[in-house]
Amino acid sequence: MRRIILGVFLFFGIFVFSGCANQPVAVTDNSAIILFYGEECPHCQIVEKYIADNDVKAKVDFSEREVNHDKANADLMVKKQETCNQFDKNNVGAVPFLWTADKCYLGQDEITQFFKDKISETTQNN
Repeated sequence: MRRIILGVFLFFGIFVFSGCANQPVAVTDNSAIILFYGEECPHCQIVEKYIADNDVKAKVDFSEREVNHDKANADLMVKKQETCNQFDKNNVGAVPFLWTADKCYLGQDEITQFFKDKISETTQNN
C-alpha cells in the first residue's frame, strides 16, 4: 500500500514539475471577425493606426488577438488560417491577418480595404 501511495505522489510530482500541468489553455473566439497582429510587426502598426484614425472599433464589431507574445492566440490564428483555402501554406503564421466567417485577408492593404468597405457598407445601410 505504501508503494502505491509513493508511486502516486511520484507521478504527480513529475507531472507538475515537467510543466504538463501548466500547458496553455486553448483559446476560442466566437467573433465573426478576428484581427490577428504582432506587437512588433510594422504592417500591423499601420493597420492599428488606420483603425485608430478612422474610429473603426466604434463602427465594426471585431476582436483582436496578439500572437507574438501569446501562444494560445498564435495557435488559434493558425487554426483559422487553415480554414482559408486561398492562402499559400508559406503564409501560415503571417500577420496582420484578418479572419471572417466568409473570407480571410492577409496584409495591411487587404485588411484596411476590408475595413473601408465594411464601414461604407454600414453607412449605406443606415
